[in-house]
Amino acid sequence: MIKVGQRNQLVVVDIFPMGYLLGPTNGTSPNNDASADQSNDNAHSNISEPPHETVSLKETTESFEIGHVLDVFVYTDADGSLLASTKSPKLLLNEFAALTVVGNSAHGCFFDWGIKPDLYAPEGQLHSDLDLGNTYVVRLVNDKLGKLVATTKIERFLESDGRALRKHQPVTILIYAQTPLGFKVMVDNQYQGLLYKSDLIKRVKVGESIGAFIKHIRDDGKLDVSLQVQNQQARQSLAEQIIEDLIAHDGMSTLTDKSSPDEIFSRFKVSKGAYKKAIGNLYRDKKIRIEKNCLYLNQ
Repeated sequence: MIKVGQRNQLVVVDIFPMGYLLGPTNGTSPNNDASADQSNDNAHSNISEPPHETVSLKETTESFEIGHVLDVFVYTDADGSLLASTKSPKLLLNEFAALTVVGNSAHGCFFDWGIKPDLYAPEGQLHSDLDLGNTYVVRLVNDKLGKLVATTKIERFLESDGRALRKHQPVTILIYAQTPLGFKVMVDNQYQGLLYKSDLIKRVKVGESIGAFIKHIRDDGKLDVSLQVQNQQARQSLAEQIIEDLIAHDGMSTLTDKSSPDEIFSRFKVSKGAYKKAIGNLYRDKKIRIEKNCLYLNQ
C-alpha cells in the first residue's frame, strides 16, 4: 500500500512523455549494479500490467527503465492525484517544520517545502493572516479529502502536561510564537513550553530549533525552559565569577541589574535573569552592595 506523505519504495511500471508511472513493488528489490541486468530482464515478469494504485513521477532529470525501484516521497497534487518526488521535502506527514510563505491566495497561502508544487495551507488551517516572506512553524496533515496540507494551528497536536519530564533535563525546542513574556516553544516535538525573555542568553527567532533545559515544571504540568542549566551548582559558579570579576576591577562593576542582556552575556555568558538572581543572592549574603549604577564588593 502506498503511504501518502511518506517515503515509499515504488517500481517503474510505465514510461510516458512527461515522466514515469510508479506502483507498489510487490516484493521487488531496488536495483543495484550487480542486479540491474537481471532486474531489467525480469521487469515484465514482475509487472504484467500497471497496478490499480499508481503515482506520477514528473520532475526528474534521471532516466529509468520499467522495473526500476525508486525511493520516492509521495504527496498529493491540487486535484488530489498522487505525485512522487525523488527529492526530500522539509517535513513528512505529522511532522513539524519552519516554512516560509511564498504565495498568498484568497483562501489560504503557499509554503516552500522543498518540492513542487508549493505546499498549500487553506484559510481554515491558519491561526491568523500570514505575511509573504515570513517563516512560520507548520505541521503536515491530511484534510477531509485526504489531501496533504499545512496547518499553523499546531497547539492542538501538543501536550500541555509535561510532568513526564524532569527538572534540568536537556531537551530540544522549536520556537513557534512570540508573546509579551517571551516565546512559545515546542519541547521535543511533543509538549508546549515557554521561554521567558529574562532567560534569553542570545537572540532567537520563530522557527529556530535549539538545545535547552527544563527550568520549571508547574503544578499543572506546564513547562518553562531555559537555554542554560539553572541548578545550584550553576548559580554558585556564577556567584563566584561575579566576585572574581569585582576583585579584578578593584571591587567595582558597572554591570548591574539594569544592564542590557547583551552586556551581561558578553561578560558572563548567562541570561539577565540568572545574573539578577546571582547578584540578589550576593547582596542578601552581604558580599556586595548595590548602588544606582554600580556594584561594590564588601571588604
